[in-house]
Amino acid sequence: MDAYEQQLRRALRWYPRHYRESRGEEIVATALELRAPDATTVDRAELRGLALAGVRTRLRERPPLWAWAGYRLFGSRLPYRYRMWARDDAAGRWFAVRRFGWGLVALVAVMAACAPLAVVGALYAGVDPWGTEHTMGLVPKAVETVLALGALWSAYWIVVQFVVRPDRGSVLARHGFAPGTEPPAGTAGHHG
Repeated sequence: MDAYEQQLRRALRWYPRHYRESRGEEIVATALELRAPDATTVDRAELRGLALAGVRTRLRERPPLWAWAGYRLFGSRLPYRYRMWARDDAAGRWFAVRRFGWGLVALVAVMAACAPLAVVGALYAGVDPWGTEHTMGLVPKAVETVLALGALWSAYWIVVQFVVRPDRGSVLARHGFAPGTEPPAGTAGHHG
């Protein structure tokens, strides 16, 4: 493999994984056939074209916002059209980090939505929500809040890890892939 082919293969990283697996060799072979006899590096315009086409392919195959949010936050199944996107996501290197990060986002969103209720509920009950009735100022109230948030986070983490959020294998199985295997033959081109 010469430097020209290595550059082409690096440019293919802009494409989704399943697209590279099904059409990557074809793209490289076509580019090598069209290569000028004395060319030692890939033309910048060709690299830009590959990168742009790869980004467009990624954007075209991305699920709509409602389906993406359900998949990320609740672990729901994506429509069949986006199953290859889900396979690439579950098989990706940073799957556990994405799972943890979006779980944290969901927790923060729920806490932000509930925070006004805590203040309004305390005022409605006739208790000062800032702590002058039961604590000695803002510092103890801050410690109390941090401890409460820690307890909420622990409960959330247990529920997410063991009840709601699936692991890599169950995401693959939910979208029609047996864990650790390739997609069925002939389905790579029928994802969109």
